[in-house]
Amino acid sequence: MLTFILMLIKKIEVAGAVGAVVGICWVLYLVLFSAVRPNRGKRQYKTAFIAGAVATFICDIVWFFKYFDNFTYLEPDFKGFAWLLLLPAALLLLVMFQSYFNIGRFEHEQRQRIKETEKQRKKDSRRKKYDDMPPPPPPAPER
Repeated sequence: MLTFILMLIKKIEVAGAVGAVVGICWVLYLVLFSAVRPNRGKRQYKTAFIAGAVATFICDIVWFFKYFDNFTYLEPDFKGFAWLLLLPAALLLLVMFQSYFNIGRFEHEQRQRIKETEKQRKKDSRRKKYDDMPPPPPPAPER
C-alpha cells in the first residue's frame, strides 16, 4: 500500500480513511467469498488472497497516480475521493468471477462422482446377479 504509507509518512489527514476503506473492503471480500460453499477450500482461499492482493495493488497504483504528483499530495476535492470506490468494485467483481468458476468446477466434480458411483453400482449389480445363481451342475461322466 504505497499510497497509504506515503499518506502516513506525510501525515495527511485522510490516510486513516484510505486504510479504513481497504480494511473494510477486504473484510467484506472475504465474508462474501466464504458465503458460497464451493469457495471454502484451501486452494480457493489461496487463489482469492492472491487475486485480491493483485487487485489491491493495481488500485493502489491508480490511487498513487491520482492523489500524488511527483510524490506531492494533490489534495483532491470530494469527487477525487470517488476513486476510493475502485477497490470495492474490483473486489466485488473478483468474488463474482471466482464464485462462478468455483461453482462450475464443483458441479462438474459432483457429476463425475455421480457417474462413477452409477458405474460402480452397475458393476456390483452384475456381480450380485452371478453370485446369487446356483453353481452349474457338474459335468456328466463319460461312458
